[in-house]
Amino acid sequence: MLINKKSKNIKLSLSKLPILLVAIIFSLFVLEDKAIAQAADVPKPNANQDFNSIFVQGNRGFYAVQKWLVIQSAESGINGESLNCRYNPNGEIRSRISRGAILTAVFNKTLEGRVPSPHTAADDAIVLDSNGSPWLRVIGTREELAYPVRPLTFDDLGECYVRANLKYIAPINPDVINFDDQKTSCSYCISKPLYYLPNLFQWLLPR
Repeated sequence: MLINKKSKNIKLSLSKLPILLVAIIFSLFVLEDKAIAQAADVPKPNANQDFNSIFVQGNRGFYAVQKWLVIQSAESGINGESLNCRYNPNGEIRSRISRGAILTAVFNKTLEGRVPSPHTAADDAIVLDSNGSPWLRVIGTREELAYPVRPLTFDDLGECYVRANLKYIAPINPDVINFDDQKTSCSYCISKPLYYLPNLFQWLLPR
């Protein structure tokens, strides 16, 4: 009698198994959709492929996208796969930055590293030249694959401006940075921007 009762319970449990599997699979899809919906946004270029701001009003609130990838192709200019970085927007060249380098935008921020509230255009890392073309202000150090133009030396490197256009640079989703922050310290991420290069190798594939 006891054996028959146990066998009935087992049969009932097995009969519910497909329902449980369907419920689990459905919940995974729902969670995945929620995760995608919560992904950080990045600045979008306009019709001319120009970026007008590093600030984004997204599903995470208002924040700045600080990391940018140099994607200039060999056909983009006379410097091959390096990007000019200038003292001022459209000014004298201070350095050239290699393709594949990860740049850090320089903008006015609070002590917590956030966008000031309220903020103005002067707080942004993207500024306009006299022709109205946007330029991104970056750290421009040796660790960001910047190298000086003659007769300058590596000691002369520093903040400079690159053309803020999708032909030359692309924003890096903050979630890439935040994901790797779980593996390494934030100070290492800031001082060693090339740490993220393997994650972004697909940007460098020939087009």
